[in-house]
Amino acid sequence: MSGWIHATLLLLLVVKAQGCPLGWVQGPINCFFFSQFPGTWADANAICRSFNAKLAEPEEAITLTFLIGHAKSEHAFHDQFYLGGSDMFVEGVWEWSSTKHKINPGHWLPGNPNDDGHNGDCLTLQGSQGGLNDVICTSDYSFICETE
Repeated sequence: MSGWIHATLLLLLVVKAQGCPLGWVQGPINCFFFSQFPGTWADANAICRSFNAKLAEPEEAITLTFLIGHAKSEHAFHDQFYLGGSDMFVEGVWEWSSTKHKINPGHWLPGNPNDDGHNGDCLTLQGSQGGLNDVICTSDYSFICETE
């Protein structure tokens, strides 16, 4: 990961505005950072962790609705964002990484999860369609971090 990305994110975390780090947005519960650059799920997870955050885990419907709305209105040029959910440990059992709570099946886009050819183990928010999608973890997508 290039040094300028880390330096930029560090600057965003140091300078705060309205309770959230500069460049982050206040959600219903926590602050969120919508990346402007892509990475794999592992890259995204590492970047969020390096700034004492995690890949977003919108367990509450109000938080998911907020993320969908913000993605559509402010980040329409990015269609999918990695979130902190997967079925890496048990195939077909989708859970949030930090809490191990099951992902609400009502939040999936129609026809999902579809396992993407037996390789779809990571979770994205598909902003344009307003729901969750399973994808291959090594694909490059933007991501959303959440303060802990």
